[in-house]
Amino acid sequence: MEDKKYNLGKHISLDDIPLEECEMALLEFADGSLGLEKCLRLMWINGLRTYCCSHGEEHNYDIGHIVMDDNEDVFSYLSEEILNDNRIRIDIVDGRQEIKFAGTPQEKEGAMLFLARELQRGKKKHIYDLVRERIGEPFIGQWIRVLRTYDYNPESAHWAGTVYIKKK
Repeated sequence: MEDKKYNLGKHISLDDIPLEECEMALLEFADGSLGLEKCLRLMWINGLRTYCCSHGEEHNYDIGHIVMDDNEDVFSYLSEEILNDNRIRIDIVDGRQEIKFAGTPQEKEGAMLFLARELQRGKKKHIYDLVRERIGEPFIGQWIRVLRTYDYNPESAHWAGTVYIKKK
């Protein structure tokens, strides 16, 4: 297994990553996901600071996500089309904007690549009523929440994500 310097499962501020190591950090955070890599790259190029991210587990329906740093506005880059995509949900958690991705690994990858295309197109002039309406909306329709996943260590257990499956 290769040594990682930045993607160690704990938060690291982008300010703490030397400029010459940003590419290495980006590849570590993307963890092999081209969609997540493109999203992070475009966010960082546009001056949008991320707080944490995950492409979701490869072999189940765990949710992928990108959480923005304090006071970052990624929602202004979202089109009505992306806000209506049933693989993508937005939320605000502890004052931070979050974009979530559901589905199989291929579906999540496709949703992240879709988001990357929207980021390339720049900020949108849209009605914020639709954004407000979508904040905190659960994955519905074809998705069923089946369990919550937890990370365990000898001292504690904490919530790590929610697993969804497609309705048959």
